[in-house]
Amino acid sequence: MSWSRRRVLALAVPGMAVLPLAGCFKPMLAEDSAASGLRGQIALPEIVDRFDYHLVQSLESRLGRPDATAYRLDVQTSISEQALAVTQDNSVTRVTLTATAEWALYRDGDTSPVLTGRANTQSGYNATGSLYATRQTRRDIERRLARDLGERISRIVLARADRVTA
Repeated sequence: MSWSRRRVLALAVPGMAVLPLAGCFKPMLAEDSAASGLRGQIALPEIVDRFDYHLVQSLESRLGRPDATAYRLDVQTSISEQALAVTQDNSVTRVTLTATAEWALYRDGDTSPVLTGRANTQSGYNATGSLYATRQTRRDIERRLARDLGERISRIVLARADRVTA
């Protein structure tokens, strides 16, 4: 196989274009970053049901277990269900769940939020003839949706940590 100059340049030039930018990026949770200063400082929402449990577990894994809190995170969640595939006898065979979280981050003692946002995620499952299997599948999807919402919320909070701590 012959390597032409054109092929060598085509492969080398894109890599060289990124090289000057290599020193410009810093990990979000680096020791001296604003995001690392928020870890363990945010009081997480109260657990009311199974969905909230998985959401809080996801938030805690990213934001840290709260020690001495300086902030409070309030999250309101809702789940909607839509039947996508219906047979001629009106049996549902495919269901899509959409989970939405309206969230706000407050400084302790403040009534106006420092950050607010909305996170959405969606997943679906096949309904089977077995009621047990369908329920277990739905629980698995709800757990997955809660974890995804937690990831989305924590990613935004950590990305905007410099605004929060300023």
